[in-house]
Amino acid sequence: MKPIHFFNGSYVPKESITFSIDDVGVARGYGIFDYFKVYNGAPAFMEAHLSRFENSARLLGMEVPFSREEIEVAIAKVIRHNAFPLSGIKVLMTGGNSPDGFSAGKPNLIITNTAVSETNPSFYTEGVSLMTHRFTREMPEIKSTNYATAVRLEPIWKQKGHVDVLYHDGELVSEVSRSNVFLVEGNKLITNEIGVLPGITRMNVLKMAPQLGFEVEIRAIALVEVFAAQEFFMVSTNKRVMPVVKIDDVEIAGGKIGPKTKTLMEGYSKRLAEEISQPPFQS
Repeated sequence: MKPIHFFNGSYVPKESITFSIDDVGVARGYGIFDYFKVYNGAPAFMEAHLSRFENSARLLGMEVPFSREEIEVAIAKVIRHNAFPLSGIKVLMTGGNSPDGFSAGKPNLIITNTAVSETNPSFYTEGVSLMTHRFTREMPEIKSTNYATAVRLEPIWKQKGHVDVLYHDGELVSEVSRSNVFLVEGNKLITNEIGVLPGITRMNVLKMAPQLGFEVEIRAIALVEVFAAQEFFMVSTNKRVMPVVKIDDVEIAGGKIGPKTKTLMEGYSKRLAEEISQPPFQS
């Protein structure tokens, strides 16, 4: 059975989804998306992701051409039809065909459902390393389709043995290219909120942290603090809570995963299991 996807009200195979070269999403990078995982038919934190998608549209001045209910119905249909054990849902909206090569047109809305593999388990038992790069993302509070810097840097960080890139402005860090960051100081969990995407995994970690005995502090994080951190980790839909044990050539906390990070990794796994234990889509 061939997988189906949603394209402007129709359910079609992926190869039938096409854009005009005049679409400002293609020609000008004017587009947004959101992404979440689906575990055996159960979408994880779907409502929060769709709310962020709608907020990204509002901040970018775009109008979503379908209602929340219509989008949820479409998501349910592609999930049921495709029946992947583990997959990702991407809700993508482009600015539409431009009448003059610059102005936006009627938006295109696409919902894809694609099978994915589990993240490398050694990342959670051994930790990972990041490369630093001086860069400030445009409109960081919007989940736009512009990842040009990250795509350009990917071959470089892979060649150096890293899994991603940590952005900074020369003094303060902002985020990893597709993840929020946290550092641990005693029982204090520190993260930033200015100049970063409001991550859904970040939101869940902040909610559960006090229940696990952490004091939460939201403030700017200096790059020098990161190199001297007791523990440091990043969070995202794909990475969940992922320990970082090395940045550039500097080991964090002796290159070992810290006990507080392990506590948060276990706590988030339980939170995720609770979320997907009751699928919202019933036959």
